[in-house]
Amino acid sequence: MDLRAHRGLLLALGLTGAVVLSAVALAAWRYQEALPPPEELRELALALLQAIPAPLYFVAFVVLPAAGVPLSLFYLTALPVLGAHGTPFGVLLAWLAVGLNMVLMNLLARGVLHPSIEWVIRRRGLRIPKLRPDNERPIVLATRLSRLPWAVQNYLLALGHARWRAYLWLSLPIQGAIGLAMMLVGESILKGSLGYVLLAACGLLLLHLAIKRLRRRLPRAPAVPDA
Repeated sequence: MDLRAHRGLLLALGLTGAVVLSAVALAAWRYQEALPPPEELRELALALLQAIPAPLYFVAFVVLPAAGVPLSLFYLTALPVLGAHGTPFGVLLAWLAVGLNMVLMNLLARGVLHPSIEWVIRRRGLRIPKLRPDNERPIVLATRLSRLPWAVQNYLLALGHARWRAYLWLSLPIQGAIGLAMMLVGESILKGSLGYVLLAACGLLLLHLAIKRLRRRLPRAPAVPDA
C-alpha cells in the first residue's frame, strides 16, 4: 500500500483513535469511584465467557472471521471458552477452528460468492495474485506475512487459485504460532496471571521480529495494492 496516497486517511484514523482513547481515559478517571474494581471486572468478563456454550463459540470462530470479524478477538477469548478440559485441548480446538475457517473462505471465494468477493477485493484496490507452481510459495508466504486483514488474505489466495498444499500447510504454522501467543495473553489477562502475560508478550515480540525479518527477505506480494 502506498502510505503517501493514504496519508490523510491515516491521519484522520490516528486523530480519531487519540480522541476516543482520551475520552475513555477521562471517563474512567472521572467515574473511577463508581466503577467496579479491576479484579471484579476481570472476574465478570471471565464468567460471561465461560457461560457461552463451547459448540456455539466454536461455530462462531469458524464462520464469523469469513465476514471480517477480527481473528484476534477469538484468539484473546478462546481458552476461557474452549479450554474447559485444559489449555492444550482449547488450543487444539482453536487451531482446528482456524483451519476450518480457511477451508470455508476458500470454498466461498471459489464458489457461489466468487463474483461478490472479487468485486469487494478489487474495490479495495488490491490485485489478485497470479499463482503458478514456481511463484506460489513466496507469494503465499508474503501474503500471510503482510498486514492485510485475515479474511482478505484468504480470499486473495483463493481467488488466485492457491493449491491446498500451499494455502493450508504454509499458512497454518504461521497463524498457529501467532494464535498460541495471543491465546496465552488473553487467558493470562482474564485469569490475572501476570507472569504468563509477560511470557506471552515476549513470544509475540519474538514473532513480530521474525515476521519482520522474513518480510524483508521475501519479494513484494502481488496481493498488495499498486503504488
